[in-house]
Amino acid sequence: ADQTVSVTTTDNDTAGFTIVESGGSTGVAETGTTDTFTVVLNAQPASNVVISISSGDTGEATVSGSLTFTPANWNSAQTVTVTGVDDVTVDGTQTSTVTVSIIDAISDNDFDAVADQTVSATTTDNDTAGFTVTQSGGSTSVDESGTTDTFTVVLNTQPTSNVVLTVTSSDTGEATVNSPLTFTAANWNTPQTVTVTGVNDGSVVDGNQTSTVTVSIDDNNSNNSFDPLADQTVSVTTTDNDIPGFTVAESSGSTSVNESGTTDTFTVVLNAQPTSDVLLSLAASDATEASVTSSLTFTPANWDTAQTATVTGLDESTVDGNQTSTITISIVDAVSNDSFDPVADQTVSVSTVDNDTAGFTVVQTSGSTSVSESGTTDTFTIVLNAQPISDVVLTVTSSDTGEATVNSPLTFTAANWNSAQTVTVTGVNDSIIDGTITSTITIAVDDASSDNSFDPVADQTVSATTTDDDAAGFTIVESGGSTGVAETGALDTFTIVLNAQPASNVVITITSSDAGEATVSGSLTFTAGNWNSAQTVTVTGIDDNII
Repeated sequence: ADQTVSVTTTDNDTAGFTIVESGGSTGVAETGTTDTFTVVLNAQPASNVVISISSGDTGEATVSGSLTFTPANWNSAQTVTVTGVDDVTVDGTQTSTVTVSIIDAISDNDFDAVADQTVSATTTDNDTAGFTVTQSGGSTSVDESGTTDTFTVVLNTQPTSNVVLTVTSSDTGEATVNSPLTFTAANWNTPQTVTVTGVNDGSVVDGNQTSTVTVSIDDNNSNNSFDPLADQTVSVTTTDNDIPGFTVAESSGSTSVNESGTTDTFTVVLNAQPTSDVLLSLAASDATEASVTSSLTFTPANWDTAQTATVTGLDESTVDGNQTSTITISIVDAVSNDSFDPVADQTVSVSTVDNDTAGFTVVQTSGSTSVSESGTTDTFTIVLNAQPISDVVLTVTSSDTGEATVNSPLTFTAANWNSAQTVTVTGVNDSIIDGTITSTITIAVDDASSDNSFDPVADQTVSATTTDDDAAGFTIVESGGSTGVAETGALDTFTIVLNAQPASNVVITITSSDAGEATVSGSLTFTAGNWNSAQTVTVTGIDDNII
């Protein structure tokens, strides 16, 4: 009969699998790039071997499904693809583990004991730490009155821990902000609002000011990935609500002075505080009527203290009535705070009361005026009391040109008004025995030809006495130089004429001392009309029969 021998053959094939990473490592990126490794069995199985491929962090990398090896393809390497997975978290490069395992339940039992193997897969982060600032309306502007404007801040990517942003204003005297802003992994993509509020700086005229709002990462309290982020800034314009200007206040509401040198005042004060000095110049439009304080300087310290400008009346000799001149108050741009340069000039109207009275003065030589009919002269002078602005013509008239005459007119100008002019009174000869006659010399303003200020000036008079040089008397002229007649009745004549004109009739009687020897014609009557016409007296011889 057959016999058997039992033979044991020791197997030298060890169940297992080999992994080969392309490039010697496995790396992907969150952008979705891929990398591969291969798996192959180390020995032929008696039945199928199923290998599972799993990712330890599918939020960083995914892998293709399971691999099935058969007794036919056991030695053909199969490829596993690792794919990067995008997340929004700033987590840097992450390493996850891909585990390759025998699925015991459906695999050749000889492979059940095969240990798992792992592949380290690095996923490069494509999320960059950052934040975005968005200004409402594209810019940020507030007003000193306290208006607000806003901008928003939002993180660009999700942090793994809190991110704290500080918000600071470079000039809290112009604008303030709310701070800080805290972003978490939950609210990182929800914009948070920064409110910028205008701050009133008092009354300072500093124009529209630009300040900077800085948004910064608070490194000590923020996710470290955000620490290197650069600050971002927002430019904020704060509109100045302080209007440069100045206010003028006249004492009693108006300004009036007198040529005698009286004064009046007004005050000037700035409407807002300058950041540097403001110089105001004060100028009078007519330096012959009024003078004024030349300048006023306001500083940032005394800007709201009213300063007084004194206006002084100036004396001149012109009769020009009450005059109105203008005081102009101006900013001296070259040396003043630039914010005040555009401020318009202001004016104060100044009334200067005239103390010059239109008139003229008459001065008689020796205190009186006297002439003679022989043609002698006497004088008096006339001078104006104040300077006219145009010519003044004085007419000089005699009330009796048969007694005295005068030179006329006299013209005074703005140049010679205070130079006395002479009126010469000349005696006029007449033949009337009228004794010393007083006539009136009248000096009057010729209104039509004179400065109107002198029109109301009253006439003045000078009394001029004219001494009479006419003596009462009469003259007899005998024909032939003597008078002789004969008793025969012969005739002879003589004439009589008055030596001066009488004011009334003059009757001359002619009588003979011896009517028995000679007779004469009757009386003669001379009048003011025939006083200088000789009248004839006839002498007639009388016969008396006596020897």
